[in-house]
Amino acid sequence: MFMDDSEGIAKRRHKRSEFAFPIEFKILSHHNERYSFSGSLENVSESGAGIVFEDRYGRANVDDIKGSKIKLSIVMPSGERVTLISIARRVRKDTPRPFFIKVGIEFEDIEEWQLNAIKNLIQVGKKDHSMIWNLWEQYERHITARKVNR
Repeated sequence: MFMDDSEGIAKRRHKRSEFAFPIEFKILSHHNERYSFSGSLENVSESGAGIVFEDRYGRANVDDIKGSKIKLSIVMPSGERVTLISIARRVRKDTPRPFFIKVGIEFEDIEEWQLNAIKNLIQVGKKDHSMIWNLWEQYERHITARKVNR
C-alpha cells in the first residue's frame, strides 16, 4: 500500500486497488501558488488515491503540500478526461528515490459521474494491468512530444 503506517490504512473507508496510471495535477498551495506536475496513481479507491511524482527541481515543499487542494486530471481508457478536487492528507519523500514525492489524497465533493469513472478505472486495473502500462507508455510519448514541440 501507499502508506507505511497501519493506522492510516485502517482509517480508510474503501480498500485501495494498486496499479500505476498516468495523471496530471495541480497543487493549489496555502500561499495561493499553483504548481503543475505529471505523475502516476499508485493506488485508488472510491474515496481517495496515492499519487507519486518526480520533483527534480524542488518546486514542491513537502510541508506545504499537506492540507493543500490538489486538482487531479485523469484521462480514462475511454479517452474521457475526469477532473477531481482532492485534499492532500499524507505527504512524504520517497526514500529510495530522493526526487520523488508520494501524496495520499482524499477526493472532495465527488459527483456521481466522477465516482462511476473511478469505479470503472478500478475495474480496468483489476482486469488488465498490462493495458494500463500500454496507456502509460502512450502518455509518456505524448508528454515527450509536447515538450519537444514547445
